[in-house]
Amino acid sequence: MERYTQHSRTGWQVPEGLEQAAAERLAHFEDAYEDIRSRQARLEEQMEPLRAAGKQKSVRFRELLGEKLMLQQMVMILESHGLT
Repeated sequence: MERYTQHSRTGWQVPEGLEQAAAERLAHFEDAYEDIRSRQARLEEQMEPLRAAGKQKSVRFRELLGEKLMLQQMVMILESHGLT
């Protein structure tokens, strides 16, 4: 991935001419983060009826749980870099 930012003593900067590309990449990141969060919410909605029916050991519940855990890990990585 080509880096659009540079760190200097005064903070982060975007080199001249790359402002639009950096803004677009940031917008894509924000869209992806919102998608991850909405997917997490949808997974919870799908898991709740299974949980209420005592089907936590079903294949479907475990598939949903696996995806939920993967998304949680992605959010944790982003948070550890101060991106949320």
